[in-house]
Amino acid sequence: MSEIKIKRRLRSVSVTLSTALSSCETIRMDDMAGGVISMGTVSTNASTLQVYGSDDASATFRRVYGADGSAADITLAPSTSVGTIYALPDAAFALPFAKIVSGDTNSTGVSAVVALKS
Repeated sequence: MSEIKIKRRLRSVSVTLSTALSSCETIRMDDMAGGVISMGTVSTNASTLQVYGSDDASATFRRVYGADGSAADITLAPSTSVGTIYALPDAAFALPFAKIVSGDTNSTGVSAVVALKS
């Protein structure tokens, strides 16, 4: 195996999903270029996770949309038997701070880990 030539930085943030934006953990996105959210089992009725962002951790967080005008949501394919991992939308990486919000109450309270890579 070859030697690692590009040193990547990694950051992991534990989150608990909620429909209440104010209850969601703030995730620092600076210097990160990609990431995933890893979830355990969740109700098969859970449908989406929404991404909110801000240029300041203490400012108002707003819903993130892509360049095409569609919401930068994560569409879930949930399972009650195995955990799942979803890629974060590209638009999330244009902001220094983000929050992942449950799109419905079926994923509220689920513990997840957001893993980011530079």
